[in-house]
Amino acid sequence: MQEQYRHLSAYLQAVREEERKSLAREIHDELGQALTSIKLDLALLRDEILHDVPAANKRIDSMTETIHTTIASVKQIMAKLRPGILDDLGLTAAIEWQAKDFQDHTGITCEVLIDPEDLTVDPDLSTAIFRIFQETLTNAARHAAATRVSACLTKTGNILELQVRDNGKGITREQAKHPKSFGLIGIRERAQYWNGSVDINGTPRGGTTVTVRFPWPERPA
Repeated sequence: MQEQYRHLSAYLQAVREEERKSLAREIHDELGQALTSIKLDLALLRDEILHDVPAANKRIDSMTETIHTTIASVKQIMAKLRPGILDDLGLTAAIEWQAKDFQDHTGITCEVLIDPEDLTVDPDLSTAIFRIFQETLTNAARHAAATRVSACLTKTGNILELQVRDNGKGITREQAKHPKSFGLIGIRERAQYWNGSVDINGTPRGGTTVTVRFPWPERPA
């Protein structure tokens, strides 16, 4: 078990480093280039305002479009760090947003059912469930060769359940229990912190189902 935790720690450190590199590239490639472009446009605009008003107006329109694009890039980078919708509108809206974003970026159909629709969850537990949901989507895209994912978040009695099912090739028992399946280990760790349970089942060419259950409204000690 200790060796497994060491592998998980090393994996998480590598993931954090890769995330930093990815964010640095995005900031350099998108924001850096956009700001450089605006800086050059401002230098040219100074002269055009005095000598060529139509060209100045055209350049202002171009700069405005660049600014709009840059704002969208900033919002996208911030959403990767932590989607504001999770804090502003809660878990239900965040899961629906993530499902749509996943579908838009991967082409994999992602359907979501939440019952009750006005479900209100502890903010810290919401973060755990949202990260678990993200991991299941990542697995469906990277490993399952799935074309469809369905997710259900339901509260029945004193149990809160998240179930994510895909139609991919199906995880094997060995894969589900592999000591280096760090994404799955992370799911179990998040659930365990909230006294939850995790079931991961797959059938050949029949897809994978991840079911996570939490006691309601249990809090960690």
